Amino acid sequence: MNVKQAILCCLLIGSASLSVSKEEIVCATITMNIPFCKDWICKPECWLQKKLRKIDLMESQCIKGGINGKCQCIACKDVDIPS
Repeated sequence: MNVKQAILCCLLIGSASLSVSKEEIVCATITMNIPFCKDWICKPECWLQKKLRKIDLMESQCIKGGINGKCQCIACKDVDIPS
């Protein structure tokens, strides 16, 4: 490899690494009021939120059970970070 080819190779590798975007996983908590809360009811509610928001579901649980309960979903998503 001569000098011109080596310089061109270094420039191409450097420019390729600059254009690659980085991804970061961002997680959030979604809390919903539902008429009656049990863990087996909370899981489909969180699954519906997963489908509507196009996110990954990590955990679902009732944080206040019984009548007028609260369902909590922990969801994550890959977010592109501009370089």
